[in-house]
Amino acid sequence: MTKQLEKIHKEIIRKQQLLDSAREILKEEFIGINSVIDELIDAVNSWFLFPDLQDKPVIINLWGLTGVGKSSLVNRLAQLLKYDPKYYHFDLGDTSDGDWTIKRKLEDIYVNVNGYPVMIALDEFQHARTIDEMGKESEKKSSRIIWQLLDSGKFPISRYNFNLEEIYDLSLKLRHLLKNGVRVSKGKVISQKEYFVKEMELESVPEKFHKRKENINLKNVNFVPTEFYDTIYSLAKEKFTGPFDVKKELLKLNGYETIDFIIKIFEFANSPKIVDCSKSVIFVLGNLDEAYTMSNNFNPDMNADEFHEQSLKINIPIIKKALRERLRNEQIARLGNIHIIYPAFSSDSFRKLIKLELDKVVKKVKTRQKVNIEFDESICDLIFSDGVYPTQGARPIFTTIHRIVNTKLGKVIIEMIINKISPSKIIFKAEKDIITIEYYKDNKKIHSFSEKQILNLQKLRKNRKDDIQAITAVHESGHAIISAILLKTIPEVIFSTTAEVENQGFVYTKFKWKYISRKEILFRLAMYLAGFVAEKIVFGEENVTTGAESDIKEATQFIAVMLKECGMGELPASYQVKNHETNNYLHDENNKINNEVREWISKAKDMAEKTLIEQKILLLQLADYLSDNRMISKEKIKSLLRAYAQGFNDNYIIENGDNLFYRNHLKQKISDIEKISNIELIDSVEFLLNKNK
Repeated sequence: MTKQLEKIHKEIIRKQQLLDSAREILKEEFIGINSVIDELIDAVNSWFLFPDLQDKPVIINLWGLTGVGKSSLVNRLAQLLKYDPKYYHFDLGDTSDGDWTIKRKLEDIYVNVNGYPVMIALDEFQHARTIDEMGKESEKKSSRIIWQLLDSGKFPISRYNFNLEEIYDLSLKLRHLLKNGVRVSKGKVISQKEYFVKEMELESVPEKFHKRKENINLKNVNFVPTEFYDTIYSLAKEKFTGPFDVKKELLKLNGYETIDFIIKIFEFANSPKIVDCSKSVIFVLGNLDEAYTMSNNFNPDMNADEFHEQSLKINIPIIKKALRERLRNEQIARLGNIHIIYPAFSSDSFRKLIKLELDKVVKKVKTRQKVNIEFDESICDLIFSDGVYPTQGARPIFTTIHRIVNTKLGKVIIEMIINKISPSKIIFKAEKDIITIEYYKDNKKIHSFSEKQILNLQKLRKNRKDDIQAITAVHESGHAIISAILLKTIPEVIFSTTAEVENQGFVYTKFKWKYISRKEILFRLAMYLAGFVAEKIVFGEENVTTGAESDIKEATQFIAVMLKECGMGELPASYQVKNHETNNYLHDENNKINNEVREWISKAKDMAEKTLIEQKILLLQLADYLSDNRMISKEKIKSLLRAYAQGFNDNYIIENGDNLFYRNHLKQKISDIEKISNIELIDSVEFLLNKNK
């Protein structure tokens, strides 16, 4: 083995060790995304070890909800791989001076690392859309560079700057002087010096380069004034190692050779320059609401584990389908097939994140104040209950920790100073909205103080036990009973008081099957209307409130889509409002399909009313519980069903929707065909036997 090859092998081993170390450190610093980190490290492996082997950038896409650590993960990876000086971050969501920022950073790449391996992050990539919300193409001028970057990694940018015109004017002036008798040797004017100096002070030379005549030594007059050297160098840096090279070159030339030199500089500066990022790895970072359909749900009362479970079902085909809402097909193709999909944080991940951040506080206080701090589990619970918004990731957690913990650190230290105590440890505890700080010396409490903590969500979640909660309890109970009785699915949770601004309460139901069949349309429609009907049954028609507005809207939209788009009406056809773009659709000119919508809604309302009247005792019991308690769990709902529901049986509930009907029905049909085929085969054999006989 040659020394050169041995050196290469050692470098590869060193880089692999760096990658392995980065993998472990990232898993320690980032919570709940171990699989994402593994995918990321595997994806950059080939580029990091052998960047010279690639002729196009490696594109790695990272998609997820906001606040799950996409940008910070890539930033940290750049640090761990020692790529900080060669890491370029582009924020495509910055609309204020986005074009200028992109051009400036690309210029920086060209000047410093052109053609070398670099790391590039295209953050907030969802804003680089080329198809607007109406489905029409709409592309920013700056984004064209981005797509060229993602394609080959090479693209032209203009060299033009304000000095270009000045250098061109200089060439014209010098040519004029040569025609009028000025002679030049080795960059110096050797004849007509006074005339040259006088003419060079005319307006054709920029004012900033003017010199007073008495300051010029006529024995040593440069044909190209030294004030232009930096300008020439700035226009063609690639051709020189520094401004001194410009002087060195000019002092070799006569007059017309100097003119040729300046013209070549002008032509070079006026031509595009090629930025080469072909050896780069490019991270595309974005939030896709079309894939993460839960992203607009800001309700802090939603179970983080439910969103986590939903996010695990998002795959590459779903991501590409979501991208089709924003990008053209050829652009989606340029993003390649390395799509790393972040899960939403689970409850466990949120709790680990809280403890990780509190550990950082402990270390900082220990380092700066030489004090040991501990956080009781009650503090973690308080931060979780007041800081977790499942679809908003880590950021609300950070601000909640600052509000509950960091803002008290000053007083913690001041209490020590005022009371002249030197505790061995300080413990933070919480009970409801009271934060207590206890000082210990050798496991003996020597001091404490308490503060009332303002909690953003506590007041919103508080049991009001008023008319609003009673109305909400009845309303949501209606939805839940139809789900359990008609759709055979017990809700996961029901809330009669919630911290969400737009809703007083909600029912969260997870259906175990992934389709809608004709037989269940009426049941689903009845579930939408059940809140309205429940209010009517319990409070009387004259006391029904307007709280069912969104339910009625969703019910109408649901059945309209079923009949107008999904072929569930009398005629399996697609209907559109009549205009010049909908010639290939049916138009409901006689209101037939609208009348069908009315009929379905009327039947669903009657079904909901019939079912809730039959289950009136259950309705009242469930609503009564929710009027006193802000939420009810699935197990408690099931116990009420067992106690009060008419004709309820645990076996009645669908817990697994994978094989309810269709597969078994198909297999039965095949079995029936095989039986018929066997009978026909026996008859044929008998016929043949008779024939032979």
